[in-house]
Amino acid sequence: MIPQEITEDLRNGMGLEECLIKHETNLKTLFDKEYPDEIRCDPKCKYIEKRGANYYIKKKILKSTYYYGIYSTLKDAQLVRDELIVTGWKQNKVDSICKKLGVNRIPGKNEHRFYEVKS
Repeated sequence: MIPQEITEDLRNGMGLEECLIKHETNLKTLFDKEYPDEIRCDPKCKYIEKRGANYYIKKKILKSTYYYGIYSTLKDAQLVRDELIVTGWKQNKVDSICKKLGVNRIPGKNEHRFYEVKS
């Protein structure tokens, strides 16, 4: 996995050579270096991924990635994530957790169901 700062620069249109110079690295170093499976910003962000302006809760369980909704703020995602940890990551509890906490999930293209992605 390539560091997040580099992938963000590349996604934002920076050229590869310019990006490598900015981060003082080269392709050989990037691909030879071992990176952790997940890059975590800090414990408050564990299982939460920022995409655009929104926050996704996801967890890898037995080589499958499970998604638990899209949230507009980090605080909302953290509240739901903390409750999911207490309930044992039960996907069928997300709606009741959101209702109990007064948190609104952002509808996604698969809003009618939760899904898993096989790794």
